[in-house]
Amino acid sequence: MDKIIKFYDDTNDYSLLEETRQYMFDTYGELEGWESIDDITDSIVYCELDELHRYQWIELKLYLDDLFESNTCIIKGTCGRWNGPAECGRFVNSTDELLGFLNHLDNVCFYEKNGHFYINGYHHDGADRYELKKLTKRGLEYADSNYYAHDRKLHENIMSYNLFSALPYFSRLVGVE
Repeated sequence: MDKIIKFYDDTNDYSLLEETRQYMFDTYGELEGWESIDDITDSIVYCELDELHRYQWIELKLYLDDLFESNTCIIKGTCGRWNGPAECGRFVNSTDELLGFLNHLDNVCFYEKNGHFYINGYHHDGADRYELKKLTKRGLEYADSNYYAHDRKLHENIMSYNLFSALPYFSRLVGVE
């Protein structure tokens, strides 16, 4: 059975609307003077979700900083485009570089599935799907010998062979397993 751990997800707020509304009523109903759950407008619920996302985003960025403190990584996947998905990849040394690579996304989900760290996102042209891995010592040497080229074959070789890349097990870094 696949073990999926979400670290950040703002891709499906609509599905969280009623659950969040119920939480808000149970937690703040008396304080706010709400007589029924229907007194809580969608606008108030979305503000609560925005605040939750803000805190989760700050926390995620801190853990990403920890990951990049001692690792060079590679991100590879597909970028949705108007004429179909395009393969892409990049070597990443910092949280800022990673977020720069993803800055075209309107909504994003960071999650782990059986140790693999995935990033899915959405924008006006479609959906992006990426995986992030840590480079091993041999992977760093291999990438360096190829001048960290922006090359599909180099990225594929590094992502495909455990000799060159390793699963980040982000959940261990975060302390959730």
